[in-house]
Amino acid sequence: MKAADLRKSILQAAVQGKLVPQDKNDEPASELLKRIQAEKAVLIKEGKLKKEKPLSPVTEDEIPYDLPNGWTWCHLSDLGNIQSSKRVFTSEFVSKGIPFYRGTEIGALAGKRDVVSKYYITDKHYQDLINQTGKPIIGDLLMPSICPDGRIWLVDTDEPFYFKDGRVLWVRLLTENIDNKYIQQALKARLIADYSNIASGTTFAELKIFILKQIAIPLPPLFEQERIVRKIDELMVLCDELEVAEKELDTLESHFFNYLPKSILQAAVQGKLVPQDKNDESASELLKRIQAEKAVLIKEGKLKKEKPLPPITEDEIPYDLPDGWVWCRAIDVCSYIQRGKSPTYSETKTYPVVSQKCVQWKGMNMSKARFIAPETVSKYEESRKLTTGDLLWNSTGQGTLGRIAIYDERLNPYKYAVADSHVTVLRPLQVLSKYMYYWFAGPEVQSTIEERATGSTKQIELVTSTIMSYIFPLPPLEEQQRIVTKVDELMALCDELKRVADQPINHDNVIPFPAEPKENIEPIAMAARGKVEGMSDQAKQAIEDLFGEDE
Repeated sequence: MKAADLRKSILQAAVQGKLVPQDKNDEPASELLKRIQAEKAVLIKEGKLKKEKPLSPVTEDEIPYDLPNGWTWCHLSDLGNIQSSKRVFTSEFVSKGIPFYRGTEIGALAGKRDVVSKYYITDKHYQDLINQTGKPIIGDLLMPSICPDGRIWLVDTDEPFYFKDGRVLWVRLLTENIDNKYIQQALKARLIADYSNIASGTTFAELKIFILKQIAIPLPPLFEQERIVRKIDELMVLCDELEVAEKELDTLESHFFNYLPKSILQAAVQGKLVPQDKNDESASELLKRIQAEKAVLIKEGKLKKEKPLPPITEDEIPYDLPDGWVWCRAIDVCSYIQRGKSPTYSETKTYPVVSQKCVQWKGMNMSKARFIAPETVSKYEESRKLTTGDLLWNSTGQGTLGRIAIYDERLNPYKYAVADSHVTVLRPLQVLSKYMYYWFAGPEVQSTIEERATGSTKQIELVTSTIMSYIFPLPPLEEQQRIVTKVDELMALCDELKRVADQPINHDNVIPFPAEPKENIEPIAMAARGKVEGMSDQAKQAIEDLFGEDE
């Protein structure tokens, strides 16, 4: 049950005598009501209360449910004085003075929200008004005349204020033999349950004073009123906690299709997505082979020798890696990391230039490319020509910094392409480009990328030396392949789940699951609900591998 529905249920149970036990030793409410009537008679005789035509006793037609022994039905006017305020005109407002509240502000105060007055009246005007009507005091009830949700403010301040005529109703309980907070909750419950039948009006349903006076209120003994209020307060605190949890869950659900892919990438680069295989060549051996190959390329003049970077420190390592993995730096596993160069553009569409606009999270978009002047082609060394598997990383600018994609020659219908000066090219060596992409596109890098950037607010950038020094979690080559396969599979599943979730629900027909992927997506939904009945052992293991707790 939602917190809002639970609140309503608590109030209904309270005013039906089902929230706390009755005590046969309590004075019955019928006797309490007699004493209240006697008190009112004294106030009328003393001229402190205007005598009104008495209402008829509550009839059977007015009674929505039976009450416990010791309770009684009465009209709200039996318990106090109900009135509104004197009219205040817009022309009488001033910029500073006594706050003037409309129904909107009273409703906000009833919801325990801070209120900043929009309107004020002068001190003199205020004194003239309260000389005629009196002023609300602590314990009075104020409510908007339109309040199907039962917004009733139990006045809790002695600071002066005044309020709008007609649109705010004012209830003063005239005896200490009533718990004001109980009447607030009982009236709220009554309005929430039956507002459409209680209120009147042709344009909109509104509570008039004469209607409010006649509302039937379930009156328990005084001591039971106090027990009910204490229990309501106790339970409403729990409802507040439930509401907070609901909002957190709603936030999680609303961002589910954003969080899930990130969680998959994080699990992938932590070695938690697929099992390790002790027969795989270790990453440390793979790193040795990469270094050996780079040494040969340097000796042959095909690769420029880079200045060695300092060893990785403990402070740089965000988490422990599985056995067989190793931390290294990006330059350790790349044969080339270099920013592109500023081109001379041409209308001749022969040699495209990959810009920030071309590098999108969904992949390369060569339709956005401009072209270099053919006469400048000779100025580009061979290493600047992009090859399949190159990682293209946007290295400058607010909003685009960090966006990364993998270059694929098959998507380029032209001879070749180069990068412009806002894009950095990373060329992996004996490391799967897709696995490296998962690391740099994942939350571990992307969440801190602006912290690593330099420059002004308008032009931040990742300098090449920073990219070279980025740490990188290197698994065995065979495990890289398993990770890539699993991530591709799960990302396809994420896309499918989102597609199904975005489809409008047709209540006349069941939306069929597509034939691909062949794996049934229902076990994933079941697992998210904490249910695994009917799932295969393989499916259970896959869910456990992805979402299970660390040992």
